[in-house]
Amino acid sequence: MTISRRAVRRQRPIGLNALRGFEASARRMSFTLAAAELNLTQSSISRQVAELERQVGTVLFARQTRSLALTAAGHRLFQAAQQSLRQIDRAVDDIRGPANSARVSITTYASFASLWLVPRLTTFQREHPQIEIRIDAGDRFIDIDTEGVDVAIRWTRPASMPHGALRLLDEEVVPALSPLLLERHAVALRKPQDLFKLPLLELDSSMPTSTSSTWPRWFQHAGVRATPPAPRLMFTFIDQSVQAAVRGQGVVLARSPFIDDLLASGDLIAPFPKLRMQTGYRYALIANRNTAESAHVAAFCEWIRTEFEHGPLRQT
Repeated sequence: MTISRRAVRRQRPIGLNALRGFEASARRMSFTLAAAELNLTQSSISRQVAELERQVGTVLFARQTRSLALTAAGHRLFQAAQQSLRQIDRAVDDIRGPANSARVSITTYASFASLWLVPRLTTFQREHPQIEIRIDAGDRFIDIDTEGVDVAIRWTRPASMPHGALRLLDEEVVPALSPLLLERHAVALRKPQDLFKLPLLELDSSMPTSTSSTWPRWFQHAGVRATPPAPRLMFTFIDQSVQAAVRGQGVVLARSPFIDDLLASGDLIAPFPKLRMQTGYRYALIANRNTAESAHVAAFCEWIRTEFEHGPLRQT
């Protein structure tokens, strides 16, 4: 009997290091940010992703000028890799046991982690060098009691806030753009309708937040009756739209708390700062009832609360 080569061919497993490099790059949409997170060089991350693409047999990223975008295959692998790596990391933590007990695990949205939380962590680590921080950033809803996560920072409707959750901030949006974009187009922004002359950036309509913070809704809030032009670029993640605005690719409806940091740094300007529009969502902090009274978890929760009270990111 003849057995075909296809029937007996072994499927070579992919490398875990390459998978981690890919997952970090897909989550951050940047080889540079992924390299910083994993303490590697940008070229190392780029090689890892290229090797993974070779192993998988298809392109995972559409490489554009100064930006990345996942292909359909890349998006599928990213979802699987993100969930699997989380499970592996949690299993290893459980096996290691209480030796690293001064650890706080946090779940939150990827955009919040990259735009607000991570840039501030240096302050917390300086104040609490003995506490290890683990961030689980993604779109999957995590039951913190079931999965053993200490803290969740959630973006939610007020009516959906769980009992005992701490309100951090009510979300607002306001148009913001890079000074570079203003120079390039030489447009005077005297009234909201002048924004029609610039490219507008928007979130994909399938995102739950998009219905509460669209350009037509903001222009209506600003008293403009005319229909705005269609957005030039659509994004899936908030941080992608913010990064595009910082690069001067268009005007974004920037959200609190991110807009305050970006204005303070000068990366973006808000031509109509008084025309902030509430989205009906808020940020809330939820602590795991089983670990909330631990000294290291309580310290982190108090730090988060005071950081929101302080407002824009302090220069350190």
